[in-house]
Amino acid sequence: MQTDFMANTRRFHHLQQWFTARAHWWQHPLAVALLLLLTVASGMLAGQFPLMVDITHNHRNTLSAASKQVLEQLPDRIEVTAFCSNSPYKGRYFRKSITALIQRYQHAHPAIDLQFVDPAVDPTLARAQHIKKEGEMIIRYRGQEKRLYLPYTEEAFTNLLLQLQHGARAPILFASGHGEPALDDQSAKGASQLAVALREAGLSIMPSAGFEQKPTAGTPLPTLVLAGATRPYTPAQVQAIQAHIQQGGNLVWLTDSASSQGLQPLADSLGITISQGMVIDPGNRQFEIPLHALSTQRYSGLGPTQEFALRTFFDAAHALQRPRQYGDAWKVLPLVAAAEHGWVSHTYRGEQYPSEQSPGEKLGHSHQPAKIPAFNPQTDMQGPATIALALEKTLASGEFQRILVLGSSQFFSNAQLQRGGNLAFSIQSLLWVVNNQPSVSLPIAPLRDSVIVLPSQNTWLMVLFNGFQFGLPALLLYAGWSTWRRKQAH
Repeated sequence: MQTDFMANTRRFHHLQQWFTARAHWWQHPLAVALLLLLTVASGMLAGQFPLMVDITHNHRNTLSAASKQVLEQLPDRIEVTAFCSNSPYKGRYFRKSITALIQRYQHAHPAIDLQFVDPAVDPTLARAQHIKKEGEMIIRYRGQEKRLYLPYTEEAFTNLLLQLQHGARAPILFASGHGEPALDDQSAKGASQLAVALREAGLSIMPSAGFEQKPTAGTPLPTLVLAGATRPYTPAQVQAIQAHIQQGGNLVWLTDSASSQGLQPLADSLGITISQGMVIDPGNRQFEIPLHALSTQRYSGLGPTQEFALRTFFDAAHALQRPRQYGDAWKVLPLVAAAEHGWVSHTYRGEQYPSEQSPGEKLGHSHQPAKIPAFNPQTDMQGPATIALALEKTLASGEFQRILVLGSSQFFSNAQLQRGGNLAFSIQSLLWVVNNQPSVSLPIAPLRDSVIVLPSQNTWLMVLFNGFQFGLPALLLYAGWSTWRRKQAH
């Protein structure tokens, strides 16, 4: 046993001498050259074989399975153009945020090209692309394009790619020939502003007086817009509208009376009730505003009213009702309500103020506004009243069929779109109806330790603050000084 112990001692001694002899390998003349060679080789290997590891809590920098599945359905090249300045503040913040988002997708889909354009350097391109905000992105795929602005989140970008995956959207078909505002009419009664805004949003629009013809097989159904007809549709056209809905087509309907438009069968089939009288707000009288001129910011936050907060104005609006029935395939979405302190009058039919009269009326006599109609609990309905609602149901293909109904027949006219947030609400509503593809909802990964709890007493706050500002640097200085003294002593 003593012999084995001596042998082990000698073996350990030799091993210690080997490590001691190589403890100062970095002093070898070739050590620096070897380190440089290893550094260059590591960089070349990293460039050839990139490896990314997400070490964050909840894998916040890793694409979800739903996003990867969408990317698998987009085999061709995806072009992303971001319009950001190169300023050291706002512009570089946009560039950093966009790069961080797109790099996550490029790791799973290498055929994604990201290009930054400075609007100050290339203003012609920015104007040609109708860029209105710094940080706006244009995403192109197979001849289609979508736009994305804040927030730069995975959910927003994935849903945008999902829309590109479903292909080009069907056009928006505006019914014409029955008193609807014309898309090329620039007068107050026309709808030219809406047409320009829709084309800038990338939508294809066209007027049609003969929309009763059947679409060809294999083509997507257009979104049909009935923009406030003043003359009734023919029975054949009404049947075509109902057939369009039965086939899964989308519909936008502006109305103040279904019977006067010849669309009572449509209202009955959809289960929608339109009030005979207008929605009025008696509070308008103190401002010499007609009782039927409504302004509101009461939105349900559903459908197109999500994150919408602009004030909208409705003239001569009628209340809409659509009760939910058992086994109903339609999901009812009340969108806009108005006249919180008013009601739906059964007898009120409108009034004029001096500012609304013709010159002949003004010269003939002085106008006295009509008396405010009294609320009749037997025939009237207390406000707020729903003046815009939507119906939505899921089709067998997974897409949504959407119907939008506005209780103001002239809401799309140029005179109305110039007021408040009417144009923005119109565009957002039409985009919601057209973009009826299923979307992806991604859960938000919570941040870990995102809240720092500080002591509430001022004394402890001063100790904590001074400890980090003065105590910690002093401690590091003392540690360095003591280490230096210990080396000097030895």
